[in-house]
Amino acid sequence: MKATVRENGLAKYTWLIIATMSMVVILVSVFFIAFPEITFDISMEYPGSSLTWEVLDESSKVGMRFLIVRPFWDEILFGILGLFCAWGLKKREAFAWKLGVFWGVMMLVAGIAIGLSELFIGEWPTVCMVTIVYSIIGVIALSCLFFVKKDFDEILQNTNDTDVYP
Repeated sequence: MKATVRENGLAKYTWLIIATMSMVVILVSVFFIAFPEITFDISMEYPGSSLTWEVLDESSKVGMRFLIVRPFWDEILFGILGLFCAWGLKKREAFAWKLGVFWGVMMLVAGIAIGLSELFIGEWPTVCMVTIVYSIIGVIALSCLFFVKKDFDEILQNTNDTDVYP
């Protein structure tokens, strides 16, 4: 027997909010994979360096492209995980709420960690916009999931009531 949940208020749209934010993460990552020179120039400009993508020789560009593009593949995986959470929330699967909380915490912690490394390791005067976006995504995801927790508690309760253990 499939557990059901009340479809009212924010519970209806939580999956859509998480799916949209996951797509933002994926699209931002794809953009920066397609244009690594933008990431390089920003990374050099923030701490005050005059080094730009154009002054690098071709062999340096190959190495920098690898160093820049590699982390964005991880972020694409973060986005895919977020889409999986959204799918579970839409289907009202029992695992979805906890996985969504994990995803929200992961996005918030990633944003904070990136921001701290930009400020303290990179010695940037400010954090980049993507760092702020990821932190905001984490806060929004956790807030939405907090508001629908009661609805998913019902699903978990119904699931646990029907479980049969030997």
